[in-house]
Amino acid sequence: MRHKPHVFSKRPYHHHASIEVNFLINCEMDYSFSGSHVTVHPGYMICFWGAAPHGVVDVRGDGDMVNLYISFAQILQWGLPTRITDALISGDVICNKAPCPIDAVRFGHWATEFKRDDINWRKLVLSEISSRFTRLALDGWNTLHHDYRQSSTVVGRGKSMLHVEEMLRFISENHTSDISVSDVAEFVGLSPSHAMTLFKRIVGLPIKEHLTRVRLSHARMLLAESEMKILSIAMDSGFRSLSSFYEAFQNHFSTSPAAFRKQARNIGKI
Repeated sequence: MRHKPHVFSKRPYHHHASIEVNFLINCEMDYSFSGSHVTVHPGYMICFWGAAPHGVVDVRGDGDMVNLYISFAQILQWGLPTRITDALISGDVICNKAPCPIDAVRFGHWATEFKRDDINWRKLVLSEISSRFTRLALDGWNTLHHDYRQSSTVVGRGKSMLHVEEMLRFISENHTSDISVSDVAEFVGLSPSHAMTLFKRIVGLPIKEHLTRVRLSHARMLLAESEMKILSIAMDSGFRSLSSFYEAFQNHFSTSPAAFRKQARNIGKI
């Protein structure tokens, strides 16, 4: 997606279960990762895991930004070098060491081609993004922000925010398992009621709803990109039964998993 970057106004932070990649063209901006500020310069490929609350706090210049959102399952399927995967899992914000002259062209093409109604273009773009990640891993990268567990100088981090970040991390790493709200609360050492109240206050939705959305994101990726049976996808995505998977999918997307898969397959036909 290519657009004009803007400061978050309604809610200072947001989060998601994907790996986020940003590329700025003729502008720069400041991100806040739960109070720790990072400046993003034009010409650099900025990568981070969106599970931790983050937001744009300042934009300078009248340029564009290209955003890519890649599911963690997709990242793992690419088989990238372990070191870069570990950095992303740990919560580091990373970027290439020096601008690459052709990245502006690459990202511009990806933003346009990914929107085409043809799954073959989508597969091509994902393949090229995978290769760019591999090149980043081989070239090495700069770390703009370390995970909070590695830094004691982060500004504005109360215990509440740290608890929420740990809950988001736990859900992102374990959503394919049979975990519950109680498991999430136990992981951070809080009572279920306290954990639910805290999570809702900071994130804006209940733990159970966030867990369901992460699982559905994983399921949609498998429906579009694999030949797995729907029952296997439901189980692999962390749902306890096929009926609960169908109910959640229908409620969130107003269609069935089978219809979604059929649509993806039809788009891919030439």
